[in-house]
Amino acid sequence: MAGSLLICSTDQAGGSSVITLGLFGVLQKTVRNLSFLKPVGGGAEDQDVSVMKSAYRLERDPGQMCPVSMAQARELVARGQQSKLLEQVARCYQRFRAQDEFVLIEGINNQRSMSLFDVDINEAIAAHLDTPVLLVARAQAEDGVTNIDQLLTSITAARRSFEEKDCEFVGVVVNRVVDSPFDAAERRITDALKKASIPLYGVVPNLAFLGFPRLDQIAAETQAEVVSGEEHLTNVATKIIIAAMEPRHFLQYLDTEWTLVITPGDRDSILLAVACAQKSTKRRSVSGVILSGDLRPDPQIMNLIEDLGAPNFPILAVKADTFTTANIIRGMDVRIRPQDDDKIYMAASAVWRHVDHERLWETMEMPRPTRRAGSRAFLDRIIDHARAAKQHIVLPEGDEPRTLRAAHALLDLGVCRLTLLGDPGKIRKAAEDLGLKTDGAEILNPATSPDRERFVETYVELRKEKKGGMTHDIARQWLDESRIRYGTMMVHLEQADGLVAGAVHSTGDTIRPALQVIRVKPDPGVASSVFFMALKDSVLVYGDCAIIPNPDAHELAAIAIESARTARVFGIDPRVAMLSYSTGTSGTGESVDKVAEATQMVKERDPDFAIDGPLQYDAAVDPEVGKLKWPDSPVAGRANVFIFPDLDAGNIAYKAVQRSAGVLAVGPILQGLNKPVNDLSRGCSVNDIVYTVAATAIQAGCRPRPPAEPEQAAARA
Repeated sequence: MAGSLLICSTDQAGGSSVITLGLFGVLQKTVRNLSFLKPVGGGAEDQDVSVMKSAYRLERDPGQMCPVSMAQARELVARGQQSKLLEQVARCYQRFRAQDEFVLIEGINNQRSMSLFDVDINEAIAAHLDTPVLLVARAQAEDGVTNIDQLLTSITAARRSFEEKDCEFVGVVVNRVVDSPFDAAERRITDALKKASIPLYGVVPNLAFLGFPRLDQIAAETQAEVVSGEEHLTNVATKIIIAAMEPRHFLQYLDTEWTLVITPGDRDSILLAVACAQKSTKRRSVSGVILSGDLRPDPQIMNLIEDLGAPNFPILAVKADTFTTANIIRGMDVRIRPQDDDKIYMAASAVWRHVDHERLWETMEMPRPTRRAGSRAFLDRIIDHARAAKQHIVLPEGDEPRTLRAAHALLDLGVCRLTLLGDPGKIRKAAEDLGLKTDGAEILNPATSPDRERFVETYVELRKEKKGGMTHDIARQWLDESRIRYGTMMVHLEQADGLVAGAVHSTGDTIRPALQVIRVKPDPGVASSVFFMALKDSVLVYGDCAIIPNPDAHELAAIAIESARTARVFGIDPRVAMLSYSTGTSGTGESVDKVAEATQMVKERDPDFAIDGPLQYDAAVDPEVGKLKWPDSPVAGRANVFIFPDLDAGNIAYKAVQRSAGVLAVGPILQGLNKPVNDLSRGCSVNDIVYTVAATAIQAGCRPRPPAEPEQAAARA
């Protein structure tokens, strides 16, 4: 078995950092103890190291993962002390190898330029460490078509150069393929490399989205003040235009989705025109507006824009003039940052999909995967189980940018079937401009759907007992007011297995239709929620943290039962702690009595249920404290499902643990409904959407299904 692998590009634009990022995640499933090393780069401040550390929660100091800065390396070589450089790298490498099974090494990949010095150092490091080499070659294109001859020349030259230094050449990954259709280009490249006897482990499409800056990055780089729309700083800018014309001339240039508009701060007419354009289905969306010259819009103008409906983009103000601002943005380093979780996930999912990592590990004689614990393993299992469940999830917010990015990743990973609701033309164009794909997803416009009237009839029947009755006109209006409602009807009528929404809607907007249509299961009789708290070495379940403000004893018992069921669905053997400010009979009070009563209800219903309470949190989670405070409890000190006495306690606790301890919180996962519907936070990340969709698919896959009516069976087919 090889103990390491060096990944490096054949040129500065190869994208080896993206391939390394993805392969590290895949490799974690095979190797329990894994290190990342970038021998020469930015030292402790190296951006690739920061991204790897953030993405995979690596504990080593960044200075250890990148022991030599580029400046130090150049100085040592200039002095004729290359051996000293290699010795420094080797010491770090050997220290990693003594502690871990495998070291993934990233070679020099200078984003600005790649000199012969960089190539020579990569070769020298590979030879000195005696590590196999995987090359990443950019598919250079002419008129949108990969130049095969040029590709073969760059790979052959790099291979020969490494082999002349007695380095083991494993093979190559061809990256950044821009050809359309991609499948045809992939076959062409595969055939050419096979004919040339070059081992090929993957052909990866060009991920244009990775090169688009986010608005929060632009705001930081330009030292901008956020005038409004702070919640939309995750938008990306695919194009920058300077608005120096009157609106009647300027609007024709809004021909691309996610355009960043830069205009002097006193051009109120431009700001109004852009805000109005967002309300027109014929105009492309704007990702943001920057007001230059240290000028602010008149408050009456801002009030008018708010009256039109808050735009879905941020408005920024900068002190610099328009020209200077545009130049700053054009010169930005748009490489993946630690906080760019959507870009990290897109890179990782692309590598998982397009790189034959299993064959690569077989070539290197890697061991078979072993079961792992902790947050990363839990997230991997969520994706794997969702993929195996083969469910169909509907996303009503189909034209929302984060939802589109999540859909791309979900499709890349093959997590589930997807339906995006919205205008098909607008969704496809928005995805295309972001460099995302929607192939494989159904895109459905509720306004023109042939099922619309059938949904109206169904809603009238479902709500006929409503006070005052239900008419077809009211039902039609109800359905047309929200795509979430249409998606909920799809789930109810078995046209989809689950629904996820809430990126731009309130919890009430998402959950209320489900309560009206899908409804709560008779057992447990209430809807509640849990969060999966993914710690380093374990996963805990917290409930209820999102739905019931002040549950009574019956509701608390129902939350405990359903939370345990949810834990089992996700592969966790539940040991339930009913939390309170008192352990056992040490304290009294209305809240303690409620928790004790709820605990007894569950025990009477199922004597074998692993539950105990009241328990303080420390007694529930710490074996020593649990043994001291309640030595006879079967749960104290080893609980993994925690039921809080009310929403205040639950919501505060999960956010405190999430923010203070850096714990990943997956949820809220709703439970108790007849069919799964899950709500997103309006501040959700792309990762949040991906894992919530995967969790919804798992819930749907575990739901008992009644025999389908003929009409429903035909609809599902």
